[in-house]
Amino acid sequence: MDVTMSQNSKTEYLEKMRWRYARRTGKAGKSALIDEFCEVCGYERKYAIKLLGGRRRPPGATKHKVGRKATYDQAMAPKLKEIWMLAEQPCGKRLKPVLPMWLRSYEKRRGRLGTQVRSKLLKISPAQIDRVLAPYRAEQPKRAILPPRNNALKEATPVRAETWDVDEPGWLECDTVAHCGGAMDGSFVWSLCGVDIFSGWTEVGAVWNCGQHAVCERFGDLERRLPLLLKGVDTDNGGEFLNWHFHRYFQGRDPAVELTRSRPYRKNDQAYVEQKNYTHVRQLLGYDRLEHEELVEPINQLLELWSKWRNLFSVTMKQESRIRQGARLIRRHEKTPQTPCQRLMDYWQKQGERKRVKKLKSMMKENDPIAMKEEIERRLTEITRQKAKLESGPPSSRPSTLRSEDREEGARPTTTKPKKTTGPSVSTVLSQREAA
Repeated sequence: MDVTMSQNSKTEYLEKMRWRYARRTGKAGKSALIDEFCEVCGYERKYAIKLLGGRRRPPGATKHKVGRKATYDQAMAPKLKEIWMLAEQPCGKRLKPVLPMWLRSYEKRRGRLGTQVRSKLLKISPAQIDRVLAPYRAEQPKRAILPPRNNALKEATPVRAETWDVDEPGWLECDTVAHCGGAMDGSFVWSLCGVDIFSGWTEVGAVWNCGQHAVCERFGDLERRLPLLLKGVDTDNGGEFLNWHFHRYFQGRDPAVELTRSRPYRKNDQAYVEQKNYTHVRQLLGYDRLEHEELVEPINQLLELWSKWRNLFSVTMKQESRIRQGARLIRRHEKTPQTPCQRLMDYWQKQGERKRVKKLKSMMKENDPIAMKEEIERRLTEITRQKAKLESGPPSSRPSTLRSEDREEGARPTTTKPKKTTGPSVSTVLSQREAA
């Protein structure tokens, strides 16, 4: 190797050697040329082969952009980002099927887009959506693990140790979410969540203190909002479900509703509703402690609107098959993601139930996704302000940590302070949305 050889000399020498290498025939001849090139420049053999073949730039060479001109320019990216933010930041595969629907609503409220921009938005692929939106994505907060509840009356409901394999709507999984801020003592707001396994249609409501009567009453409200007939309900082992109030609610029905429960400490038995606990509850309300009874009704109205928006205009990816190959579990999802509403309409269309299809179509026509999203944000802001006002009030107006069952027995309130939350609060979630 000539140690005095400059980089410019090496670059000139490389151009000459590339010309010779391209015209040299035979393995032995090319090998001898490579040996010479490595000896002169001091390069490693594999690297020298790539340089001579044109697959690597020489050291110190000016970088130049390779490839065709970008199809999706800066004029389209802000519009796509705005629609993506309004649609609650779905991935490309979930945003692509509903993009025409959202685009119509967007143009109706914000003005018609240019022909070129509109054409690009309709033609863009799911992978390209993810690439364009990559700079705008933010990390989501991790979900906190709450302490499990396991109460009595388990013998009243059989255990379901496997996932329901259903091909029709009406089979529901239910669960509750505690807005306790990490401390289970005292009184606070709970969320009741129910998801239809076949379609993914999800309804959520708020309840104070997770009592047996309150949960049963709220479940009745959720059922009235469902566009389908119940065939089965699966719950966990919490006392809010395993009680006679809840069981009597389903007695004497025609057709009968099958009640089952999951195995203790096996969250995967209720995988569908556990997923919705995060996407439909925690992503909206966060992990803060909600210990004011005055917030129950505003939160319940917010969750009702949020559930309708999710069911009508938010796409879900349904799992079609699950195959185990040794230690690997291979999951296949539907190629074209759909909203829960579209999935129900397709099913009832095949069954010939035109009235139900017509009802859902009118529901979609009456509601505007962007208007609903703006109303959701407005209500969430109002709840945050109301919560801050209640927390800053005099001590007499703040709720005690006495449980509802203790109040009936005349016990004294405790002075235990709630622990700090391990996740973001409602105000934090709201500020993250505004910053985005």
